[in-house]
Amino acid sequence: MFLFILAIPLLLGLAFGVPPPAVLALIGSTLLLQAAAAVVGLSLGLHPAVVLVFLTSVAVAVMIGILEVCDLFAGRSRMVQGLLRKIDEKAGKIDYLKRYGALMLIPIIWIPGIALYGAPVVAWLFQYPRITSLLCMTAGWMIAGTAVMAAAVGLVRLAF
Repeated sequence: MFLFILAIPLLLGLAFGVPPPAVLALIGSTLLLQAAAAVVGLSLGLHPAVVLVFLTSVAVAVMIGILEVCDLFAGRSRMVQGLLRKIDEKAGKIDYLKRYGALMLIPIIWIPGIALYGAPVVAWLFQYPRITSLLCMTAGWMIAGTAVMAAAVGLVRLAF
C-alpha cells in the first residue's frame, strides 16, 4: 500500500514535471485533508486535472489498502466473521440494497469524517464486489475533488 501511495504519485510527478516536494505535499495533504487537499494542489500552481489525477491515485491506494486490512481482520477474527454474517443476512432481505447498494458509496465518500477512510469499510461490511466498490468510490472521490476545486477557484460563487 505504501509503495502505491508513494511510487505512483512520484512517477506521475515525473510524467507531469511536478517536483518531488510538491508531490509529497500533495500525498500528505490528501492523507490529512482528503478531498480538501485539492486546494493545496491548486495553491502549488498545478493544473486542476493534474491535481485530480494525483489525489485520485493516492485515494485509490488508500481504498485498496483499507479493503485489504479489512480482509485480513475477517480472516483472523471469528467475531468479525459473525458480524459479516449478520450484516449479510439483514442486507440480503433488502433486494435493492444488494443490487444497487454500491452506488451509495458515491455520496458517502463526500461526507466529512467518513470520506476516504470510512467508505471502503462500508463497502467491505456490505460485501459489495471489490471492483464495483472501487469504481463507485473513485467516481465519488473525483466528484468531491472537482467540487472542492470549483469552490476554490470561485466557480461555485459564479453559479449562485
